[in-house]
Formats: sequence, C-alpha cells, structure tokens
Amino acid sequence: MEELRARYEAIGPDASAEEIRLAAENLARRQFMPTLILAVPNFVTLTRKDMLAELDRVAALPADSEELLAVRGIADTEEVKRRHLELLLHQYELLSGLRIGDGDAWIVINELYEDD
Repeated sequence: MEELRARYEAIGPDASAEEIRLAAENLARRQFMPTLILAVPNFVTLTRKDMLAELDRVAALPADSEELLAVRGIADTEEVKRRHLELLLHQYELLSGLRIGDGDAWIVINELYEDD
C-alpha cells in the first residue's frame, strides 16, 4: 500500500476548474463511466485532493465492510483494495489527460464510446 500511496501523492496538479467542467460535460454526453471495483461517486469531477481522500478511505475500510464483502469473490479484501486503487489511479490518469486535451487520451475514449 505504501507504493500506491507514493504514486497517489505524485499525482500532478489539478486542471483548472473550467477544464474539469468542460471535460465532465463532454464525457457526460458520451455516457462515460469507467469500470471500477468499488463505487466512486462523481468520478469525472475528482481532484487530486479527492483522489488522496479516496485512497485513505479505501485503505481504512475494515475487512468486514459491506462494500468489500460485495466484491470479495475476486480476492481477499486487501487485494480488492489494491486492485481498486490501481484501477482508479489508471482511470484518473486518463481523465487528467482528457482534461488538458491530450489527443491520445481522447483517442482512447473515442474508440470506446464512439467508434464501436
């Protein structure tokens, strides 16, 4: 979990509020919602601070939490936490690229939501 914490703390600065808003609107038109293991409300408007809070929230979940027990079939609860946080970070990195107009990030989204 410490390696994940270091990766989360290395998240760059947030895009501007306007960039976040525009990307969220654009993604809403595509019905975009990444597949994550645990629920993350308002994913498309998350900030760096929100990501760090989610890391802390998930890390603190007890093994008997209903949220973890609902998906425990994939692995033990610590593995579920790790996988969720890795997937969340990957999706957030993609989202960060979308916010700043990274063409490669938009190609991924267009292939998933428009070209298929």
